[in-house]
Amino acid sequence: MSKTADRHQDGPAAGPVLAPEALFHTGLVVEDLESAMKTLGELAGYHWTSVMELQVIARTPHGLQQASQRFVLSLEEPRLELVEAIPGTVWVSEGSNGAHHVGYWAEDERIEEVSAALVGLGLEVEASNDFEADGRLMWVYHRGLGGIRVELLNTLMKPSMDAWIAGADPAAVQREAPVG
Repeated sequence: MSKTADRHQDGPAAGPVLAPEALFHTGLVVEDLESAMKTLGELAGYHWTSVMELQVIARTPHGLQQASQRFVLSLEEPRLELVEAIPGTVWVSEGSNGAHHVGYWAEDERIEEVSAALVGLGLEVEASNDFEADGRLMWVYHRGLGGIRVELLNTLMKPSMDAWIAGADPAAVQREAPVG
């Protein structure tokens, strides 16, 4: 039996860090949000939430970054997130890959543990938000997988994201979200 077959049969020693059913979206960074929405709508039949515009603060290895962010989510699953490019931040397209990130839900009480496990697997933290909601980690980007990031999203944000997907006004969603 080959070593690959042995590994497959035995499985990972401690189990996976992420579960397929926790995948929330695949994120694409685009230069022009409205144009990308139109193109993907015509090409693949996607429909979109209203545009979310917010001020985001990210902790990076180089300090805090503040930026104005614009993004949407597809109403259809598997869900896509389109994020308008923000030069000089983590939200830029490097042109070497199609996907910018894959976003997974992580339970509030486990998000730091899951993040540490990703670091242990070689996916270093690139940016995070851990100070706007009383020190809780609300989202974190890990860099790896050949340039694609793994984003962990705290499930505390799920009710506000679900409301936005269902058609709630983005400003109301921001007021009710645990961050901000």
